[in-house]
Amino acid sequence: METTHRLGRRWLGIGTLLLAVLALVAAARASIIMIYLGVAFVDEVNPVSVPLSYYVFVDGGEQLFVSAAVALAVGVLAVLLGMARAGVRLAGRPTVLFTVWALCLVLAAVFPTDGSPDIETFGGWMHQFAGAGILALLSFAGLAAAPRLAEHPSWRPVVDVVRALSIGAAVLAAAYVLGRVHEVVPGFLEFGGVDIGGILQRMVLAFDVAVVAALAVQLVRVSWPAVRARADRLTDGAAPQGP
Repeated sequence: METTHRLGRRWLGIGTLLLAVLALVAAARASIIMIYLGVAFVDEVNPVSVPLSYYVFVDGGEQLFVSAAVALAVGVLAVLLGMARAGVRLAGRPTVLFTVWALCLVLAAVFPTDGSPDIETFGGWMHQFAGAGILALLSFAGLAAAPRLAEHPSWRPVVDVVRALSIGAAVLAAAYVLGRVHEVVPGFLEFGGVDIGGILQRMVLAFDVAVVAALAVQLVRVSWPAVRARADRLTDGAAPQGP
């Protein structure tokens, strides 16, 4: 009975570790795809001025864009579930914000933006609302999670990192919103006549991915020793006793 209990606890730790690895792989996949899109389609989509969502209008870009968005959504949900299994108290606002952010990623992929200066369709409006959620919600989620993480000694090393990245993403998102004012006031926050909204949007997303990655890395650090310790205890308990 005791051996069965130990096996159950060991598999619980292994499951948490696998969720952390899944989150890291998903974040890496999303990052690599976005970098590839920026390099491969630089002539069609200017990464400085044009939002990420316009890759859907490039031949071969739509599938990659959708894949990156879904991968990142899976990653944040995996790290959220893994942290809950590791005993981090995230119920309430942090969980809601992380989950809605993941949902916004999926909605932005499912409902492409309109390929015109004006929003003309239901799907276009859905994309705009989802995009606003992507820009804002992870910053609030990270800031809401930081005090909960600080309750656990093993998670305190990542608290300042998560808080700093979340604040950085919020500042960049605010700059992006201000940058949209040029659509009403020509020349506002344009540098040399160049719209920098595209690069600001990409920087926000980079900070968001860094938050997910930082949490996933810490989840690996927390869960791996626990898996090793439980495996060692199980081995010691199963070892034959000498005469």
